[in-house]
Amino acid sequence: MLVSVTDCGVGIPAKNADRLFNAFFTTKSSGMGMGLSICRSIIEAQGGHLWATEVLPHGATFQFTLPAKRRHCVLRLRT
Repeated sequence: MLVSVTDCGVGIPAKNADRLFNAFFTTKSSGMGMGLSICRSIIEAQGGHLWATEVLPHGATFQFTLPAKRRHCVLRLRT
């Protein structure tokens, strides 16, 4: 299964790309820097993979995969 979420925010500065999923790394003044690290740990513990890519001219896409254990199904969320 592949889940993909794209936004149109400020994106991921190149200088932060390597540290994005590190525990305690944050770009927010009041952030703890734990969210993406915890997400990646949970997904990897289930046999999946989490990554992020830059969307030009602005934005980011976060995607993760998880092994499918049932028949293929598609869930599309629109906001």
